[in-house]
Amino acid sequence: MERFHFPLQGSPSCEDFILTKCNGSVTDSSPLFGLDCEMCLTSKGRELTRVSLVTDGGHCVMDELVKPDDKILDYLTCFSGITKKILNPVTTKLKDVQKLLRELLPPEAVLVGHSLDQDLRALKMIHPHVIDTSLLYIGKQARRFKLQFLAKVILGKDIQCSNKLGHDAIEDARTALELAQYFLKHGPQKIAEFNLDAAASHQEMKVAGQDVLECLDSLGQKLLFLTQDTDELSSLGNCQTIKCPSNKEVLEQARVEVPLFPFSVVQFSFEPFMPEFTEEMKRRMRTKWTEMSTVYAGPFSKNYNLRMVKKMFKSFGPVQSITVILETHRPHLRIQYEILEAAQLAIETMNDIQVEGLCIKVRRPVTEFTLDSDTLVNELEQDSENQGTIYLAGVSETFKTHLLQQSNLFHGLEAMILPKDVKSRKQKNYCFLMLLDHTLA
Repeated sequence: MERFHFPLQGSPSCEDFILTKCNGSVTDSSPLFGLDCEMCLTSKGRELTRVSLVTDGGHCVMDELVKPDDKILDYLTCFSGITKKILNPVTTKLKDVQKLLRELLPPEAVLVGHSLDQDLRALKMIHPHVIDTSLLYIGKQARRFKLQFLAKVILGKDIQCSNKLGHDAIEDARTALELAQYFLKHGPQKIAEFNLDAAASHQEMKVAGQDVLECLDSLGQKLLFLTQDTDELSSLGNCQTIKCPSNKEVLEQARVEVPLFPFSVVQFSFEPFMPEFTEEMKRRMRTKWTEMSTVYAGPFSKNYNLRMVKKMFKSFGPVQSITVILETHRPHLRIQYEILEAAQLAIETMNDIQVEGLCIKVRRPVTEFTLDSDTLVNELEQDSENQGTIYLAGVSETFKTHLLQQSNLFHGLEAMILPKDVKSRKQKNYCFLMLLDHTLA
């Protein structure tokens, strides 16, 4: 709560804040209360104009309008739904709703809301037990999603509709409470299946496209929309929509019509993949993404500073895991990053640099079995039994036949090894020559 700037007892900015009576311990059976506040802009900043409180089941136990003490500069009607006419007869003040909240909330109550820190600051109250759905459903890189978006994707509900005057505080409080209950019931693994980041990006692109078309429409530009399906874009007054029975006809119509319009949207429709195929594709993508986001680094000296090295690699981006590999001749690290760019940056920055006197390699994808390859090759080269062996690569069938026929021309040739493929039994394109005299090799 301190990290996300919730009002806390003893904080410098909360001297005049009121504490709720909630001092009990939180348990699985602690009651949840959904809270939402609406604010207006006054000469002293944002101040409370409405507060709504709902219990488990969505029953509203408090819905109060509040008149600020300071001069109102902007009612923020498009968000709050509050107007001068609505607030004019109101006599309820901030201290009145503070008193009512203290009476309504039991000692072990948990407050639930969306960006709840702002609501508590507007109420000038301190409460110790909270669930903030903007943090509960947080995306990658601490991305927060709007309540309207979460309601649609998670609960399948439409809230804060454009045909309403501002937000409904009771509706928002209920929605936040339902989102918290859904999370508690199904857990984070179920939430991950919604892929909120991707869904939000898709929605933003759709909204951006709608905004562009509305802008062109307002300028009197003629628009063309070619599709297999009906779409809300066709409701634009200056938009000609052509609905085609198939993707083939969409393409044929596009070739004819697109040159006649200054701006066109051509939409193709595709049948969804089979669930089994989709799951398999997801599994392969996750595996490939993990491989591409993982780098191997080493070798390090046996007494290297692990803490320093970890800090070095964490500087390139968020790390999911760092594993020490001890099966190799010298220690190596396997670093799995959360994002692909971090792995790439680590490779470009750290490869071939000196770390505590050793030149390390940072690479991907490799396995633990290939990390010692350079060391093993050097040791094999130094082995006295291999000093008379020559390895020939890229050897053709003609050359191998010639080699066998003219083997007497090679002085000291003891043996010629021609490896075969295990399955096809065909000879491979390399061979080994073993010579009696090491100087000839």
